[in-house]
Amino acid sequence: MKSETFRERITYFHKEYLQLPQYLFAEKIGMGQERVRKSLMPDKQPTAEFFEAMFKTFPDLSPDWVFTGRGTMLISNNEKPVSTTKLQVRPNAQITGKNLRILSLTNDAAGKENIEVVNSKAAASYIDNIQAPHYLTKLPKITLPGNQFSGGTFRAFEVKGNSMEPTIQQGAWVIGQYLQDWTSIKDDYIYIVVMQDAILVKRVLNRIENRQNLVLKSDNPDFENKIIDIEDVKELWLLKAELRFNFKNTGKDMYLQIQHMLADVEEIKSKLGI
Repeated sequence: MKSETFRERITYFHKEYLQLPQYLFAEKIGMGQERVRKSLMPDKQPTAEFFEAMFKTFPDLSPDWVFTGRGTMLISNNEKPVSTTKLQVRPNAQITGKNLRILSLTNDAAGKENIEVVNSKAAASYIDNIQAPHYLTKLPKITLPGNQFSGGTFRAFEVKGNSMEPTIQQGAWVIGQYLQDWTSIKDDYIYIVVMQDAILVKRVLNRIENRQNLVLKSDNPDFENKIIDIEDVKELWLLKAELRFNFKNTGKDMYLQIQHMLADVEEIKSKLGI
């Protein structure tokens, strides 16, 4: 095998298939562009670190195809993105040395990142397939106007349960911005926390540095705080927007509450014979 052959295949993979220029490819695998450029030069020998970073970031890329040219480029044997979407993956926060998490995302035909939609029924499937690159191509996708949804990766989740009421209603949709650096979690901000067995919308207290955990808080006082180990977290999304469908008439609700209170007062008075 000529030394330049596998370099040409890697270049084809990132430039033609992913349509990523070299500097973005370097960013995706967590290495500097200059190191990647030298690794792909014919007169340089790539390091094991380069290959490890590439295959961890793109687990569907076949090592056999890269090194020998045999077989298909992707292990899944599906080299065509579904419909008009393009698939990308990138490393998530590396909290410990053994936990390199992968984020999959898709682009529309114009190259803009899609906002994938995960309803409550799809939550378990989303968790199970969180590192399966082509799973996201099957999810519904939306686009939203405004600059608030540019310059980041966003995803929409359906809210299940009433633990965050009255702030966030049950059945609403929340849109979160992908959080890569988990150490940057801000106390008492609301996050979508994707865990091993559930997707939760909670206020979060950052206790990673001292205790390697997070404290999840509910706005509904009927729910107790929950402490989770950081190892049980798969993804974190900072809440940026809520789409709600039920709008309460606060004036009418207050009037009804007053009427109920007056009725209770009358009942008490009758029991006391007043």
